[in-house]
Amino acid sequence: MDDAALLSTLRARDVRLWIEDTQLKCSAPVGALDAELKQALASRKQAIMTILRQAEARNVERTSIVPIKPDGSRPPIFAVSGHGGDIFCMLPLARHLHAEQPMVGIQPPGLDGSEPLSTVQDLARYEVQQIRKYRPEGPYLIAGHCAGGALAFEVAQQLTAMGQKVALLALIGSAYPTMFNPTSLLLVRLSSYLKVLTPSAFKRRLQLRLERQKGAELVGASNLAARSRVEDATVAAVHNYTPRVYDGHVDLFITADWWHRAHLWKPFARSVSEHHLEKFEVNDLLIGEHVGVLAGALQERLNQIGA
Repeated sequence: MDDAALLSTLRARDVRLWIEDTQLKCSAPVGALDAELKQALASRKQAIMTILRQAEARNVERTSIVPIKPDGSRPPIFAVSGHGGDIFCMLPLARHLHAEQPMVGIQPPGLDGSEPLSTVQDLARYEVQQIRKYRPEGPYLIAGHCAGGALAFEVAQQLTAMGQKVALLALIGSAYPTMFNPTSLLLVRLSSYLKVLTPSAFKRRLQLRLERQKGAELVGASNLAARSRVEDATVAAVHNYTPRVYDGHVDLFITADWWHRAHLWKPFARSVSEHHLEKFEVNDLLIGEHVGVLAGALQERLNQIGA
């Protein structure tokens, strides 16, 4: 009996195998494992663990690209994840764009409980690999919000360094990296706690939570502890990120969030278009009742570049 036949037999007997730390674990109904199967499993332990790790790696790779709004004939917008690996808050925006405009998200490693990446360069390198597996050649449309703006910026840098064209680099309510310092983040959290007491803010938070739950069900990323580790690692990575001048065009969608200081991005691009949405904070524009305002501004820019 070879490894594949052994695994097939175990599945047929409802025997479940998994790896915990460095140990192979097994759960089986009473009587499912006879002496012959126990001996086969013990003698092939390392081979079985290798197969399980490979299957897990393939599964993680499949879920790195997430279909936010996959249908449509136009080139897709690649939505780069924010600090918590959360790309599902872009779903309302995707629904408000042209009916033929797809949007897909890229989630970072770590949401499955593995070790998260700790630098923006490494995160971008991983996401570029996923983007090019999904769409090998440009031109590319890249969008990032909040901390994902810095990641989108580095993704565009790496794509252009490969000789690929980036037709759109949209930084939506994206704070400049130095603003992700402990003092600014503490003030933002305190401000958020006060705002959540208002009915409209509570409704937005509830809506975002529901979108995240839907997304977690789609990709199996419901581990809150893992998401927290990804968030901490990404915020630290963005705070330590020093942008290089980007030899391309950046679209800055500037919101009312006082701490973003989006104008600090301007010296780091060959050219910049500013889209002033200062009547609204980024959460109002992504998941609130004013998502149509952001969608209109983004759609206008997509029409201009012929995307």
